[in-house]
Amino acid sequence: MRTTTRRTVGGLAVVGGAIVLRPGTRANRAVRHQAEALGRHLRHFGGRLHGVSYRLRGRHPDPAVSGNVLADRIRSSLGPLEKRLDLPHVHVMAEGHIALLHGEVATEPEADEIEAAVETMSGVLGVESYLHVGLGRGDSRPSVGRAVEQPSEARHRLFAAATSAGVDASLAASVVRAVLATFADRIPRDERDQVATHLPADVRSMFTPPRRTRQLAPVRTVPELVARIAAATEVLPDDKAVEVTRAVVRELRALVPDEAADVAAVLPAELRDLWDER
Repeated sequence: MRTTTRRTVGGLAVVGGAIVLRPGTRANRAVRHQAEALGRHLRHFGGRLHGVSYRLRGRHPDPAVSGNVLADRIRSSLGPLEKRLDLPHVHVMAEGHIALLHGEVATEPEADEIEAAVETMSGVLGVESYLHVGLGRGDSRPSVGRAVEQPSEARHRLFAAATSAGVDASLAASVVRAVLATFADRIPRDERDQVATHLPADVRSMFTPPRRTRQLAPVRTVPELVARIAAATEVLPDDKAVEVTRAVVRELRALVPDEAADVAAVLPAELRDLWDER
């Protein structure tokens, strides 16, 4: 009959010539942690190999996905680019495979780079960019935090108009931005620039048409305008859309009385009536 010898040294046990770790000891925990770390590295490496293999075989993400899935795909893909450019996260929506981008950048080239990256993603048929150029370098970058600036009185008035028409106060910025950008898109550039000179910087940045990779027919009616605004923001209440649009446009007109007649002259009849409402 064979006899098994056992000898214990520190956290190790020698059994029959083999070294065995004793449960619960420091050595056992250290080896277990190292094994877990090695496992994580192997899984990460395996994932990278899978991705390389996926691309080398010419495979691409399924383009026929829902808007929510496509928006999630875009957000995930933009992460490294946002980090490299040191920008706040871009807000992404997708409507009918058209990517809608909202956010702030410091320069036109940064906006161009983000829009170009999104346009090439699988499933994206077009881009509507509401990215606003004007993010100050230094005090506004995520890496160094934001400077606190007091909103202008004009901005307060526009937000108050939206909330009084039924928009939650926490969503007013998104809604007002969408209304102003969409309405600005309907005004010829020369007159739009004139209107912008009467607005403070924090409103002027919102009164900027979206940058598009496809041309859309200009809106001519209030329902078309409201539909375009609703497509630009996912937080505009359906049952309040027309009322909110009227309220914000009315307040915008009140902010630029010297340009009211000139704006009316360049609008189609139905939008002119909306603009002239008191």
